[in-house]
Amino acid sequence: MNKNLLALLGIAPVLTPLHTLANDRPDPRPNIIFFLVDDMGWQDTSLPFWTEKTMYNERYETPNMERLARQGMMFTQAYASSISSPTRCSLMTGANAARHRVTNWTLQKNKTTDAQSEVLQLPDWNYNGIAQVEGTNHTFVAKSFVQYLKDSGYHTIHCGKAHWGAIDTPGENPCHFGFETNIAGHAAGGLATYLSELSYGHDEKGNPTSLMSVPGLEKYWKTGTFVTEALTQEALKALDKAKEYNQPFYLYMSHYAIHIPIDKDMRFYDKYKKKGMSDKEAAYASLIEGMDKSLGDIMDWLEKNGEADNTIILFCGDNGGYATGKEWRDEPL
Repeated sequence: MNKNLLALLGIAPVLTPLHTLANDRPDPRPNIIFFLVDDMGWQDTSLPFWTEKTMYNERYETPNMERLARQGMMFTQAYASSISSPTRCSLMTGANAARHRVTNWTLQKNKTTDAQSEVLQLPDWNYNGIAQVEGTNHTFVAKSFVQYLKDSGYHTIHCGKAHWGAIDTPGENPCHFGFETNIAGHAAGGLATYLSELSYGHDEKGNPTSLMSVPGLEKYWKTGTFVTEALTQEALKALDKAKEYNQPFYLYMSHYAIHIPIDKDMRFYDKYKKKGMSDKEAAYASLIEGMDKSLGDIMDWLEKNGEADNTIILFCGDNGGYATGKEWRDEPL
C-alpha cells in the first residue's frame, strides 16, 4: 500500500493529497479510512513514537501498525483533548474544545458528568454534545465533515464507538451526521463487556443490562467472538457493499478497544502470559493486539480488492492511555 498516512496516537491528523491510480471507478477520488483507537497510550505499541524503543514498545506486538508506518508517515508532535467526547466532537466538526465547549464526556441528556467540587465553580459546558440541528440546549450545532463527504458523492460508514451526543438528543445517532451506515454506534462512550458470552451487555431476553451495552451485534452473541473482531467483520461486510456501489467511500473505524473493561481476548492472551505478564497486563496487551489485527484485516481487504493505492488511511487515538504503575498492573481483573 503506497502513501498512506499514519498519525500519532492521540492527535487529530491532517489530510494531504494522495496520488491516485486510474481504475474502473468513474470517480477517481481516494477512499478514506479513519481508524480511531480508544484510550491507547503512545507507548502501547511495538511501533516507537520516539527516537528509540521504550520498555513498553518491547512488550506489545502490533505488526500492522508497523506495516502501516513503513508505507506512510508518522506525526509525533501534536496534542489531543484529554478525554473522549471533546476529541470526537472536534473530529466531527473541525472546532476545538474551546469553541464547541464539550469539555467532558457526554452520556445522559441534560446531565453533566463533572465531579462536584467545593473549590471550583464548574463551567456550564455543552454536556449534550454536538447536534446537526437547532433545538437542544447545551449543544454545539454544526454540519459534520462526513455530511460534506456524503453530499459530494462519498459512501459513508460508521463502525464502533460514536460518543459525541447524549441519549435522546440528535447527536446520539451517527446517521444524523452524514453516515449512511451505522454499525454499533450510539451515545455511550464505553462498553459493558467485550465478551459475546455476555452478549456484549444484554440479558437472556435481549435487554441491555446497562447504558454501555453495545447495540446491533446480536448475530455474534454466544459465538465466542470478541467485540473487536465482531466490529471488524461487520466493517469488512460494509466495505464489500461499498465496493459494489462504484463510488469512493469513507469508513470511520472507531474501535471501543482498548477502553475498559480490560477483558481477555483469548486469541492473544496466553502469548502474553507466557511472557511473564500479570493477568491484567496480559489482558490489556491482548486488547491492543486484537485492535492491531483489525487494522491488518482492513489493509488486507484493500489490497485484495485493488483499493490499496487509492485509499488514505489515518490512524489516531482519541486521548492518552492508562496509568501503568505497579498498582494498575496487579489490580485484579
